[in-house]
Amino acid sequence: MSIEFRKEERVAEFLSPLKGYGLDRQIVEHRYDPLTGRSTVITTGRLQLIKRLFESDDREILHIVEKTRGSCPFCPEQLQHSTPGFPSNIVEEGKIQVGEAMVFPSLFAHMDHNAIAVLCREHYLELKQLAPEKILDGLRAGLIYLKKLNKTYGKTFYASYIENYLPLSGSTIVHPHMQILASDLPFGLLGELLEKSREYRSLRGANFWDDFVNSEDNQSRLLGKVGDIVWLTPFAPTSTYEVWGISQEHSSLLDIGEEVLKSFAVGIARVLSFYQDEKLSCFNLILYSGPLGDRSDEYFRLGLRVMGRSGYKFPYVSDLWGLQSLMFEGESYDTPEDLAQRLRRYF
Repeated sequence: MSIEFRKEERVAEFLSPLKGYGLDRQIVEHRYDPLTGRSTVITTGRLQLIKRLFESDDREILHIVEKTRGSCPFCPEQLQHSTPGFPSNIVEEGKIQVGEAMVFPSLFAHMDHNAIAVLCREHYLELKQLAPEKILDGLRAGLIYLKKLNKTYGKTFYASYIENYLPLSGSTIVHPHMQILASDLPFGLLGELLEKSREYRSLRGANFWDDFVNSEDNQSRLLGKVGDIVWLTPFAPTSTYEVWGISQEHSSLLDIGEEVLKSFAVGIARVLSFYQDEKLSCFNLILYSGPLGDRSDEYFRLGLRVMGRSGYKFPYVSDLWGLQSLMFEGESYDTPEDLAQRLRRYF
């Protein structure tokens, strides 16, 4: 069934000193998410001004890495005695280890079930060093935790992995790590995606995500496929440098195995390689699931979203401002079609 990709154009006009005070006309494109209806604006007139704010200065990164290394609770010298353990009824050994990745409870929880996955021994890794291997071990260890959680409590959970890389993305610790969050109450966006997906199923008798992926087959936003996962740039991104991965077969983290985790990790590695080549260093990532312990195959699909964030370079300007944080309006300074054209060769 066809998906509606709705957009409208408006024009900003002004006399620009960059053109000798001649008339400048800039296109402002309003786009609407095909499932949620959330709005975003594409303001390509700002791209050249803003793009440099996403780029990092390697000297600045080295400074923050060295400044935080000695007091890092996730480095091997302090990890065992500075981090908490799970109750024995959830994880008998207290912590979960897969390769270099170690999972333990968050010392200051964001959610009623909140684990941390430290991904590696190194205090800092460049983006091309981070995936697929290090992130894959974190995904593996986190999935063990979620399965133990589900078995222990025997009720429906809503779960996500979240990674914030470097402090300008919202991370309080430089050392590479992920958050694994779970609750019997769905988080804001996940709850909305589930609700709208159920509505779509009820009204059209189809799975929105299957229809969405099929609709993107003939669009210029499709990047490629890695195993079960379709990778694309979203029609109405919430931010610049946003990329999605959508499973074609699976809806819950409890239903997947090693091959699906590898497909996600390999796709992430390709996106992060692109980011590094674009001189980005900070990013946010979320891998979200349908409800654990409750079937959602008919209306939902497992998904991943990743976006590049402001870079480490003076004057340290955030890529988020009042339009996004208070008015909940997305903004991208690049069209997803142009982003896909540059990114596609990595797939």
